[in-house]
Amino acid sequence: MRPVAAASDPTRHFFQPIIICLTVASVALTLFVIWISLHDLSLMRAGREKFVGLDNYIRFLGDPRAMAALWRTVLFTVLATVIEIALGLAVVLFLDRDFAMKRLVRTLLLVPIIMTPVVVGLTWRFLFDPATGMANYLLSLVGIAQVDWLGSPRIALFSVLVADIWQWTPFVILLVMAALESAPTDPLNAARVDGAREWQVTWYVLLPMLRRALAIVALIRAIDSIKAFDLFYIMTRGGPALSTETLNYYGYIVAFTNFDISYALAIAIILTVFTNVALLTMYSVLFPKTGDR
Repeated sequence: MRPVAAASDPTRHFFQPIIICLTVASVALTLFVIWISLHDLSLMRAGREKFVGLDNYIRFLGDPRAMAALWRTVLFTVLATVIEIALGLAVVLFLDRDFAMKRLVRTLLLVPIIMTPVVVGLTWRFLFDPATGMANYLLSLVGIAQVDWLGSPRIALFSVLVADIWQWTPFVILLVMAALESAPTDPLNAARVDGAREWQVTWYVLLPMLRRALAIVALIRAIDSIKAFDLFYIMTRGGPALSTETLNYYGYIVAFTNFDISYALAIAIILTVFTNVALLTMYSVLFPKTGDR
């Protein structure tokens, strides 16, 4: 069957206008946001805005609260992505075996992914309640003292991380399981016939086959972790003592609490640039241009 030439493909009349409209809208909105970020627009000083150039970006570099929020964003993104990928892969390898009630277990594991972030945040906020929460009750059964999960600046960020892992690890399971079920079984069977042990089959044959799926899932989870907002807003509101304030949440505070719109947009642009650079670096590592994919 001969391939259809791009110029004679009638479907181009459908997707080309959509691509052009989305591109024009994206470029126009981006330029508008950059233009506003070069002013000192504040809702507390309506009508007195003026052009200030790069002052908002220079202000960001000297803002210790913004730098701390950027560090928390990096820490949260790295931990969430690595743990969810490792945990999701381990669960998929377990579910690949035959055992009783396998379908029921697979269904229950995917329940958190269909819950809204608001419900997840409220659920874990109740679980981590220092007085009546289930977490401290379980610790008391093994003789461990109560923990102030969301009230301690040293623990609060990791408590939100636990909720994020609980909700989004099923997403990793779902995609990796689909990749595993569509992978060819001949190389696995050949390795077993040749006498390879099960861990050798997993490490040297199965994981390389899942490499591309794992890399794509890691990119998606990294993007979502950088933009995480709902759980932080519901569980901690950036506290205590700003210990869970990420850069995305700090931008929200600057815009809707301090009403400093230009500085908030400068933060948003810096976060966008930082995200794109980090993801392009991550993409080049996961998909090297060596032909070995």
